[in-house]
Amino acid sequence: MARPPPLQELPPVYTPPARAASPQILAGSLKAPLWLRAYFQGLLFSLGCGIQRHCGKVLFLGLLAFGALALGLRVAIIETDLEQLWVEVGSRVSQELHYTKEKLGEEAAYTSQMLIQTPHQEGENILTPEALGLHLQAALAASKVQVSLYGKSWDLNKICYKSGIPLIENGMIERMIEKLFPCVILTPLDCFWEGAKLQGGSAYLPGRPDIQWTNLDPEQLLKELGPFASLEGFRELLDKAQVGQAYVGRPCLHPDDLHCPPTAPNHHSKQAPNVAQELNGGCHGFSHKFMHWQEELLLGGMARDAQGQLLRAEALQSTFLLMSPRQLYEHFRGDYQTHDIGWSEEQAGTVLRAWQRRFVQLAQEALPQNSSQQIHAFSSTTLDDILHAFSEVSAARVVGGYLLMLAYACVTMLRWDCAQSQGAVGLAGVLLVALAVASGLGLCALLGIAFNAATTQVLPFLALGIGVDDIFLLAHAFTEAPPGTPLQLPSFPFTLP
Repeated sequence: MARPPPLQELPPVYTPPARAASPQILAGSLKAPLWLRAYFQGLLFSLGCGIQRHCGKVLFLGLLAFGALALGLRVAIIETDLEQLWVEVGSRVSQELHYTKEKLGEEAAYTSQMLIQTPHQEGENILTPEALGLHLQAALAASKVQVSLYGKSWDLNKICYKSGIPLIENGMIERMIEKLFPCVILTPLDCFWEGAKLQGGSAYLPGRPDIQWTNLDPEQLLKELGPFASLEGFRELLDKAQVGQAYVGRPCLHPDDLHCPPTAPNHHSKQAPNVAQELNGGCHGFSHKFMHWQEELLLGGMARDAQGQLLRAEALQSTFLLMSPRQLYEHFRGDYQTHDIGWSEEQAGTVLRAWQRRFVQLAQEALPQNSSQQIHAFSSTTLDDILHAFSEVSAARVVGGYLLMLAYACVTMLRWDCAQSQGAVGLAGVLLVALAVASGLGLCALLGIAFNAATTQVLPFLALGIGVDDIFLLAHAFTEAPPGTPLQLPSFPFTLP
């Protein structure tokens, strides 16, 4: 490539204006920037001349390189993880997340599935036994979800997050606790006996009906088993956790329910509870000491009286906690239920995602169409599915956009005079821009740079607009130039000493 001549040797073809240049420009600090600009213009001019002399070779090699890089789109990775998309690398949030994972470990991780209920009529009070009954109906449908994968059936009791099963010296009690230990479910139904219906699992003791949370009274059970086994450690554990009578000591939403336990406060009176009063201050899980669900986790649109007592609310929310894929894998690793399927963490993630999708589907279909309430189900997998669907490249949209730009470029640059018509230039320019965008994205994919929604939905059209703009500028410049205008390097009205 030819080196551009020094600024002093540029041909004096430029005619300076009548007004003399400012002394600051001629002898001041702007000489160096102007010289650099002239220098690079000379380099680019020489490069353009070289390309013009070997246009066929350059075009062939360029198209070949662009086409090869465009094949890199086959290995493109679309990032849909919220933490990777929104948390800046090295930021305070990123450091705190890393610290939490490092100190608490994978055991502190879980996935949340939310069930939100709102009335169809805006502003309506939802703290009524009827509304809570509909919430129970939807929550029950969601808690009974089962999916069949790898020849096994997976329900909530197998994949839910549990706070940690205690170790008991008595083997019989330990096996019973393992079967009955409840899932962590944050729900306003825990203020009532009906909250026990969401908990699966059952245990069997000789001479008794199946033990479930709907009929389990831990205090009464200890009295019955006390003469036959040493249960002091188990009793001490229940006292520390303040389990008490668990769910059977709480009021029933519907006292006329045949299964409402006699120990419920309103069993004999058959009087419906004051829902706002029961929910005031939040609810508790089976442990009053360690499982306190605050009002903000259960209710929305709350209103209070002058004394701060809860009067009304406009939304109910229940949250089901599931294990993370790593936890589920570790829980069933080596178990007899998974020894024949080559159990892996990837399979555990597949089970969780399938269950979550089914959870959302059944929860939204739980209430009839003419119901006064509406259910909104949400899971982390639902969000991932939305992000993935939005990040997918719509071939029809991209092709349609580029075809419209092709038509626009051809029509606007077409002239009846064949010598002045530049329709083919516009057509070739748009095609070249499309190939350049594809090759650029392909190069990013080969370098391992993950794509996101902006990459797939915005960037192709943004690059098209910017690239086509230069085509119109070049075509306009050649059109406006007088015939026979020579191509030459620019000159300036001064020289450097």
